[in-house]
Amino acid sequence: MRLILALICLAAASTAAFAETAVFTYLKTVSAAELTRMLDAERAIFIATQTPGEGYELPPVSTAANDVELYTVVYQSQVPEQGGKPITATGLVAIPVLADRSELPLIIYEHGTVYGKYEVPSYAFVASNPSDFAHYDGSYETRYMTGLFAGNGYALVAPDYFGMGGSAAQPESYFVKASTQQASEDLYLDAIRFLQSKGIAQKELFVGGWSQGGLNATGLQERLEANGIPVTATYTASAPADPYAALNGLLFYPRVGIDAPWVNTIMALSVFAFENYFGPADLAKSTLDPAVYDDMKAIYERSYEGQEGLKQIMERNASRGLLEYLKPELRDPVRFGNSEYGRLLASNETYRQTFRAPVRMYFGSHDEVVKQMIGVLMAAYQAVLIGNWSDQSKSNVNPISVKGGTHRLTFITAAPAAKAWMDGLRN
Repeated sequence: MRLILALICLAAASTAAFAETAVFTYLKTVSAAELTRMLDAERAIFIATQTPGEGYELPPVSTAANDVELYTVVYQSQVPEQGGKPITATGLVAIPVLADRSELPLIIYEHGTVYGKYEVPSYAFVASNPSDFAHYDGSYETRYMTGLFAGNGYALVAPDYFGMGGSAAQPESYFVKASTQQASEDLYLDAIRFLQSKGIAQKELFVGGWSQGGLNATGLQERLEANGIPVTATYTASAPADPYAALNGLLFYPRVGIDAPWVNTIMALSVFAFENYFGPADLAKSTLDPAVYDDMKAIYERSYEGQEGLKQIMERNASRGLLEYLKPELRDPVRFGNSEYGRLLASNETYRQTFRAPVRMYFGSHDEVVKQMIGVLMAAYQAVLIGNWSDQSKSNVNPISVKGGTHRLTFITAAPAAKAWMDGLRN
């Protein structure tokens, strides 16, 4: 009996230690003036290459009202698709510097698709990274969100996702729903304990995300609400809420002169991620045309030589339509849908759920990646659930069109609009 009790106590102690192994490292404090510069001058660089559609109106430059403390986080999580296999993950926590911060609203931000494994929140405010792929410009969305939200009184929590940032040696979990939910929820729970240790209590809880991060945001809301954690509201920008529907449209109904040339990376990242997290071990080889397999694997593993190497891959495949990336036998919508890859894409959707908290989904009329119909898909599904499309007041999901918005411009418009909405909910 004593031995059993000792083993129980040891198990309990191990569980407690596992739950408390998150390490928060102070990075620096960014002034309100510097955050405002990022919201202005760096925004101009971020959208410099964008050609808006007719009717687009760029929102006024936002400003930051307070300084922000930044902390990088190393924490322990697990891979649901692999029986709870332990994994170390990383992220960022931003805390506003205020005279009274005993209670703060908190937003969890889910970042979009990135080329480099360090174009992530935990590296967004530093100049260098362990790879030869420059990351600073590619991580601008995190600085934008930090200046906009943390620079105006919100605590901000942002996961890097499995296989990114400090866990770059692990396979990336791109479009892998349960692992991304796990990474985000575990970071949030560790961040709450960290804030409490500093005498800060969370008030409202918001979720937001752009592009891939929009998919992840609604997936996280699903997980939090299922676990009894109330979410105040969620917003997404250019969210492919159904990866299968989004990619199917790009494959079989391409928009000549509109679709972004880099949509091939979506296929590369997802097919190899599924292979690593779900299997089978030859999923990518059974899906991709042999002529592109090595290049697509290099994109997923980031094994090319910096940005120049990525450029060479893109140029090498510039004349190839996205459908040609598939093996010939899968270049049919029915066969593609019935393939293992097609089924996995469909199984990682994040919209077939009943949302308790309200969701605003912003989509651009000139988005070169996410088509407008994908932008309204989740709202249409909610209308099916309530049996009424004409009365949106009865649905918790509200689609909002950004007239003339490209992929990036939709993000730049959605974030401040969503913040104004969230401010209103707080008040």
